[in-house]
Amino acid sequence: MKPLLLLLTLLFCTATLPLAAQVPVPQEAQLRAYLGNRDIDETELRQRLAARGIQVDNLTPEQALRLRPQVEAVIAEMEAEKAQATKSAEQAAAKATEKKQEAQEGALPVAEAITIDTTETANEVLPESDIYGHQVFRNKSLKVYRTTDNATPPDSYPLKPGDEIAVTIFGASQSDFILRLDDQGFVQLDNGLRMPLGGIPIGEARTLLANRLRQFYTFRNGQLSIRIQAARTISVNIFGEVENNGSFSMSSLNTGFNALVAAGGPTDRGTVRNIQLIQGDKKVILDVYDYLRSPTEGTALFLNNNATIFVPLAKTIVTLEGGVQRPLRYELKAGETLADLLTFAGGLKPRAEAGDIRITRYVRGQLELLNVNFTEIPNFVLFDEDIVNVPIIENPIENFVTIEGAVLLPGRYPFGQGVTLGELLAQGRLRPGARTDVAFLFRSNDDGTNRLIRLDVGAAVVTERSRNAGAEKVELQRGDRLQVLASSAFTDAATFTVSGAIRDSSVTLPFPQDGALTVAEAVLLAGGTEANAEPEVMLIRTPLTNREERKYERLDLRTDGDFVLQALDRIIVYARERFSDLATVSISGAVRNGGTYTYDPSLTIRDLLYLAGGTRIDAAPDRVEVFRLQITAGVETKTLLTTIDLNAGVPFELQAYDEVVVRSAAEFEAIQNVVIQGEVRYPGRYALLKNNERLSDLIERAGGVTSAAAAAAATLYRGEKGIGYVVLDLDKVLEDPADPANMVILGGDTLYVPKRNELVTIYTTGTLADRFGRDSTTIDGTLQVAYQGDRRADWYVDNYAGGFAENARQRWTTVEYASGRVKETEHFLLTERFPRLAPGASIRVGLKPVKPQREERKEPIDWGGIAQATLAGVTSFVTIFLLLDRN
Repeated sequence: MKPLLLLLTLLFCTATLPLAAQVPVPQEAQLRAYLGNRDIDETELRQRLAARGIQVDNLTPEQALRLRPQVEAVIAEMEAEKAQATKSAEQAAAKATEKKQEAQEGALPVAEAITIDTTETANEVLPESDIYGHQVFRNKSLKVYRTTDNATPPDSYPLKPGDEIAVTIFGASQSDFILRLDDQGFVQLDNGLRMPLGGIPIGEARTLLANRLRQFYTFRNGQLSIRIQAARTISVNIFGEVENNGSFSMSSLNTGFNALVAAGGPTDRGTVRNIQLIQGDKKVILDVYDYLRSPTEGTALFLNNNATIFVPLAKTIVTLEGGVQRPLRYELKAGETLADLLTFAGGLKPRAEAGDIRITRYVRGQLELLNVNFTEIPNFVLFDEDIVNVPIIENPIENFVTIEGAVLLPGRYPFGQGVTLGELLAQGRLRPGARTDVAFLFRSNDDGTNRLIRLDVGAAVVTERSRNAGAEKVELQRGDRLQVLASSAFTDAATFTVSGAIRDSSVTLPFPQDGALTVAEAVLLAGGTEANAEPEVMLIRTPLTNREERKYERLDLRTDGDFVLQALDRIIVYARERFSDLATVSISGAVRNGGTYTYDPSLTIRDLLYLAGGTRIDAAPDRVEVFRLQITAGVETKTLLTTIDLNAGVPFELQAYDEVVVRSAAEFEAIQNVVIQGEVRYPGRYALLKNNERLSDLIERAGGVTSAAAAAAATLYRGEKGIGYVVLDLDKVLEDPADPANMVILGGDTLYVPKRNELVTIYTTGTLADRFGRDSTTIDGTLQVAYQGDRRADWYVDNYAGGFAENARQRWTTVEYASGRVKETEHFLLTERFPRLAPGASIRVGLKPVKPQREERKEPIDWGGIAQATLAGVTSFVTIFLLLDRN
């Protein structure tokens, strides 16, 4: 029986009967049922006992009996927690608040600690380092975790007060909640039960929580997620040879290596092999090289609050150059040798010469060069600032031969003693068309010079049928390069071209090497000639000996088809249309579709009218004019005019280049419409009944204006020539039709008579309307007021807009009437006469121009001269005013 169950056996027996010896010992299943009935988790009970120093796995029966009272106390405590879940939750919350206040009261002032923001230091751009291990901290290979980072620490991460655990249940009992470790290391479940998780690794805590949650929730394996939601914040002190010394606040998820990233890592003289991590009375040495070889070891080294990291100076740094995988500077610890250095560098390269490693060393103020045979002295001791150079064997002569050119398998082939030319050709396999009469072998001599050897490879080609005892026996040397020539490289690749009236439009084809190509064959290769092709073609010849020269020759396909062509010849087949002028006739005027048509003697004037869609309704059939060009050799051309009456039925014969114009009937004009809208008795579309119909006529035909009409605000829109809106004085026209404002209306005009608008609009810019703020009467910078009769603009500004502003130019005040007419303020010597308003008018106040700022005058001001000039100006002004007053 397990030790814990043995302990519970004693408890079970004494709790049920007075004398345990008189009853049989309970079975393991009974004991587990006993725990289940009392809602006691075996694993949790074990943890609580361990927290009190009771290790049940090592207990003897006598010790178990002696510890029975303490076990009963733990079980009673767990039962009490369950019975008073709600009350204990409130008490725990109150107690946590009280302790937090006490901690705040007893905390040290902020000024006593140097705190550095890890976010800023982690984002700091640091210079690169050529010392191996430093870039781990400078290139941000490691991350500084924040407290709120939703990270996934390893199972070895120890839980402590301040950590938050996120629990998500996906099973039948779906739930999602956060558990936070309080100051005693307990977490409190939703039902009020508390569990001790402080100091327990997160991996074991998942098992404990899962067992406890199964008592209250229903879920299967894989339907429970327990992870770190937010880690506690700790303070880490980092000093020594680091980029940023100080105290850093960071997440407890960070290890010693992560914390060094926040400090920028060690400086170029700081060690990466002997970093000291001090946590209480425990000191651990951090070695970046060990971490790079096995990163999982460093991740388990978590930090406690107020941990200290000290980075001393590096003692031995050597420089490694030459034939190694990572030529850098390396830090060595005491006892490490040349063999360790090469291991850190990833080992030697294949061509490295390990038997002659050269070491440059300062000895008593002088440089000395040492040669070390690594194979004999692998444990050679190195000193600080040593420069280790591993030579690389340079071998320009490589162990292969090359074949290039007209072969199927060009490239390099292994060289072996006794390899012959024939064997190389057999491996490269000559292409069809390869020249066998000559090839070139490029060979490098030992003294650096080159040789060019001409070979006849015809006898060197190795076949299964025969092997000649000639050139195929030529032995090759290491580095030889054979160039096999192609016959096509010595042939002029020429073409010929056929274009023009052929079915393929234009083709350029390779010219046959035997030269056996005729004109007829070239045309057939181009798809043959089109039906409109002329039998005569043009041959343009370009000699191969002079590409800029041209020779021309006309050939007849009917008789010269067997003419032999040459390379680069060009044949042009022309269409018949190229050699004739296109004769046309045209028709325009009162026809539906005028245009230009190809002339033929069979085309009559009635046919031409039919092609043009016939005459329009406005056509004058008795007034068809035909303009004809008279062309006489040696005489100036003339244009003749003939007028035709289509109704007369007299035939007329057209000629090439005739221009026919069908005139419109005299004074023919389609119905012209105008539109009148708004306040008239019968608005709508009206046709003009006579020429020069005027506004008054249109108003009369529309029944006159209504009683609500604002005739003074009427507008007319004319789309002809893009004129647009026309300013009217319709009120004057209605009073007196003889008024010049009674303008002639044209087809397409639109007359609009609006309703009478009894409002006046005042634009508030340049007024004092906004002096006391805007209200609902001021909209979009305007003020609408009722028309107050025949008053001037300044009266409206003074009474409704608060008067003119200081930057207002009153003489620039304008009034725009509803009809679109604009009237400006009249300016006299000392006064302005503002325009009178009408219903629907709007007032705009001008502003004084902004004066440019002038630089301060540094020279003294002549106040006497200014006063004299001012007096003269005033005198002149008064004189002019008196003269005007007399007049």
